[in-house]
Amino acid sequence: MKKPSLSRTILATLGLVLLTGGALGRGAWLRWMSGTWSEDAIVVELVPGLDTPGRLAALERQLPEEGRRVIEHIEFRSWEGRLSAGRYVFPAGESVKSSAARLVTGNREAVRVVVPSGRDLGPIAGTTSRRIHADSTEVLALLSEDSMLWRIVPNTYEMWWESDAGDVAQRLIREHRIWWNEDRTAAARAQGLTPEEATILASIVQAETAVLSEAPVVAGLYLNRLNKGMALQADPTLIFALGDPTIRRVLDVHKEIDSPFNTYKFKGLPPGPIRVVDPRYLMAVLQPSIHSHLYMCAKPGGDGTHDFATSYREHLRNARAYQSWLNKQRIYR
Repeated sequence: MKKPSLSRTILATLGLVLLTGGALGRGAWLRWMSGTWSEDAIVVELVPGLDTPGRLAALERQLPEEGRRVIEHIEFRSWEGRLSAGRYVFPAGESVKSSAARLVTGNREAVRVVVPSGRDLGPIAGTTSRRIHADSTEVLALLSEDSMLWRIVPNTYEMWWESDAGDVAQRLIREHRIWWNEDRTAAARAQGLTPEEATILASIVQAETAVLSEAPVVAGLYLNRLNKGMALQADPTLIFALGDPTIRRVLDVHKEIDSPFNTYKFKGLPPGPIRVVDPRYLMAVLQPSIHSHLYMCAKPGGDGTHDFATSYREHLRNARAYQSWLNKQRIYR
């Protein structure tokens, strides 16, 4: 048998060494990538509007030194172009490859966004944008639109951290459509109202009473007045028209303001809501108390409750009692 030449033996040995070294190197690389890179939870926020180099730079700025391994893995896989905006939370002990996959698959964190009810849109926009990337001024501008204002359904929603003002508006419109399902739309129609009209009336009811148990009674009273063709004569609409929420005592001079929100001067509902409505007050309009009351007046004592009356004579008696109490408290406006 012919013996292999020395050169062939050397080449075969070298090939085996390279193959073994390559396998060992690949194994070491895989162990390196499978290993953990941080003993603490890490949060990274990649803001919208950055290009690929900008996102890589933002990632490198926010990661600790060991996090460089995550970036190297992304670059090794040529995944840079798949990085997307969002708030990413890396659990303590997560592997390099899992963290890299989290970034390129968009496995980001959703945050709980509180959309409150209230009279002033500024604080509502501020609260809504507090935990997301949206600019509060832009959110305020969108919430202030007439077509949007009555569609806001206060609640706590999960949204992506990178949501902007447009995303907020789209989400609120979607939630509005969900809330106004067939049953609730039918309940509004049974009261002779569209969903928008029900929302406007509910805003008046909520402004009129902070006592939720009274809301169905107040709603029933205003529906009685609407059905009889009477002016609502709702003090909160005057205060809204005057733009002065500090007014506690509505005077005759206030009733002269030339505004479509002056429900003493103009019959029917005003053209829009006077606040963002708590859904519980919407339900009070959809399920009002059945009674014959046409008048209401705050009770003396300032506890927020009201006296209700069917006749104007009875209402005048209640009004005099309340006015006397206001005088004693030296409340003149």
